Amino acid sequence: MRKNFILALIGIGIGGIGFGLVTPVTIILLEQNHAPSIIIGSSAMVGYISIVIFSRYTGRLIDVFGVKTILATGLFIWMLSAFGHMFWYIYPLLYFIKIVMGVGGTFIFVSTEVMINAYSDETNRGKNIGLYVVILSVGIAVGTLLIWTIKLGNWVPFVIGSAIVLFVFVLQMTLMIDISLNADNKKIEKMPLSKMPILSLFSAFVYGLFESSVMVTLPLYGLRNNFSEIEVSYFLTSFVLGGIILLYFIGHLADKVVKYKLLLIISFLLGLLFILPITAMNFSFLVIIFFFIGGLVPSFYTIGLNYTVEKVERKFMAQANSYFTMMYGAGTIAGPILGTTLMDLNKENGYWIFATGLCFCFFLLFKYYKNKISY
Repeated sequence: MRKNFILALIGIGIGGIGFGLVTPVTIILLEQNHAPSIIIGSSAMVGYISIVIFSRYTGRLIDVFGVKTILATGLFIWMLSAFGHMFWYIYPLLYFIKIVMGVGGTFIFVSTEVMINAYSDETNRGKNIGLYVVILSVGIAVGTLLIWTIKLGNWVPFVIGSAIVLFVFVLQMTLMIDISLNADNKKIEKMPLSKMPILSLFSAFVYGLFESSVMVTLPLYGLRNNFSEIEVSYFLTSFVLGGIILLYFIGHLADKVVKYKLLLIISFLLGLLFILPITAMNFSFLVIIFFFIGGLVPSFYTIGLNYTVEKVERKFMAQANSYFTMMYGAGTIAGPILGTTLMDLNKENGYWIFATGLCFCFFLLFKYYKNKISY
């Protein structure tokens, strides 16, 4: 059991390098070649549509075929899709590749999350989920630092990303032992969406919205405001590093305090942080701000998923993970289009004003549902 747990962490960490490399490089290439903002935003968005469509079925596929099979399928699909990004300049093909990559990513994330949750309990689930996200963030941070490889050739980052995931595929298939969460159930029962806690659904949606919009907005914000490609990569790396350093402690905290109140505090603090880039456009200042934003945004994921697994029956764990990922996908669909549209409206302040208002809206929304949420 411990072997599978460690393999899931190692796999998502190494695979995160590819995740942190492919998407930002694609956005940079499209922006440098003067692609319309609608193409930049929608090409990122279509991959998230796949997450919404396929995530609700992934948990049931895991129940039927096992975690290892679905994880292997996801890694293989993602590897081929990363390689296919070499043809980013053929827009219809890029859309298709993004859709397929979304399917692979859904299989990977739901499978590894199920593996982590299967080996956790109420005393360490927050810590383990936090550790999972931290290690994923480490991989993504390393991936953003490899953006410079674009100077070696437009195709180089995509080959690197594909090769990394191929290594993870071989590692997991060679060493991982499959598990079944429904070994004692002859018939697999379907979990209705109504069984999902409201807090979980909101948390997943908020995280998806901010995670996808920030990852699209930061490269555009940097390039359009005369920062270099290297400085843009530092912005992205700082954002991811915030999740690495701060999120682990927040995961520990989630095991000890009321999760609802913790989300209220995070929503309010994030609103304050999002307004700060308006006050100054100094490189060092922005790197620090993006670090703290990056630390708080993934908290919605860590706390929300922790809460979800606590509240649903164990036999529904895989399907609950799928619904959580589905709501994350719903948030991510709006993110890329939202980010690019706001950048077109005002390249300096548009996104930050909107993000601040949205944080305070979610703060009020969580507050409104106080009496409807079971702690």
